[in-house]
Amino acid sequence: MQVSVVNGKMSGTDDTLKVVGRVKWFNQFKGYGFVEVGNIAEDVFLHFSSLERSEIKSVGNNDIILCEIAKYEKGYHVVAIIEVLQPNKYDVGDAEEEVLATMKWFNPSKGFGFARLNSGEDVFIHANLLKKYRINTLEHDKQIRLMVRHTNFGYEAIDLIM
Repeated sequence: MQVSVVNGKMSGTDDTLKVVGRVKWFNQFKGYGFVEVGNIAEDVFLHFSSLERSEIKSVGNNDIILCEIAKYEKGYHVVAIIEVLQPNKYDVGDAEEEVLATMKWFNPSKGFGFARLNSGEDVFIHANLLKKYRINTLEHDKQIRLMVRHTNFGYEAIDLIM
């Protein structure tokens, strides 16, 4: 699908564009992601506050969206999402499962880490999950029990099971 600028001006201003774009990725735990727009060389920043303002609960990777963007000092940002035109074709579902995994690494300064399942697949673990339990880090090679969900990028930990 060709993604492109729909209308060069919005609401009579020169600084807001109404565009169709593809959600490159969006991480609900981090609260941000990026959108690709065909006529713009750089990725467009998408912050969760744009979803809230638009009363849209979530967007998925590869969703096609109609949105308003604006250029700022650090690049383009999504100002508002008008509509999700085409939901993600790869349905990851809301299925959750409990798994046993071995910690590979966790870097508190980066705010994330990975554990490995017995199947060899990685599980992404965000620092916000650790904060929930007032934990600063997870030890390398330690066995942990997690509640996970499959995403477009693989498995993501959504809870620690203590």
